[in-house]
Amino acid sequence: MSTAFRRTRGGGVTASFHTAEVELLRSLVGQLLELVRDESEAKQEDEGWAVALGLADDEPVRPTDPVLLRLFPDGYQEDGEAAADFRKFTERGLREAKAGTAATVLASLATAEGVDPGERKSRDKIRVELDAAEADAWLRTLTDLRLALGTRLGVSEGDEDVWAALPEDDPRRHIHDVYDWLGWLQETLVRTLSAGLG
Repeated sequence: MSTAFRRTRGGGVTASFHTAEVELLRSLVGQLLELVRDESEAKQEDEGWAVALGLADDEPVRPTDPVLLRLFPDGYQEDGEAAADFRKFTERGLREAKAGTAATVLASLATAEGVDPGERKSRDKIRVELDAAEADAWLRTLTDLRLALGTRLGVSEGDEDVWAALPEDDPRRHIHDVYDWLGWLQETLVRTLSAGLG
């Protein structure tokens, strides 16, 4: 299993991952990147320069996908018109920000130190070292990944016994294990960054 994040002498943070874990992270972050980019890029292609300059006057569409709605929630629960205005002026920027942090995570994984990519085995260790901006991107992306997986799975507070009781061959159990692992990574990164502030 991966090691917890810890401080480096240069002030950054580092962790080691098995090759299989790096591939899993790349896959998950790549899917997240596609998810947050899809609608935004399609709209840019359809409406061209007006959207790129923020001059399009179309009403944004509230996501129907529960994961997208979790990642881009309504700004106002009781006021549909205010929520639509909020979405109109914020969603594009939020999508770009989430895509940017996900791309930063992918870039840091691509430059991680370890054995030659052609010779890697699933249990080989790969060291990831992050500066402050990269660590912030990891923290934000881990949060988004957990929100996405938790929404897909239907995770709720205090339901740990439900997941533990699932049969070993239930695919939801394995996805929940990934959800827990991402939470552990997130927690060790938060602790490491908080310790650096003290």
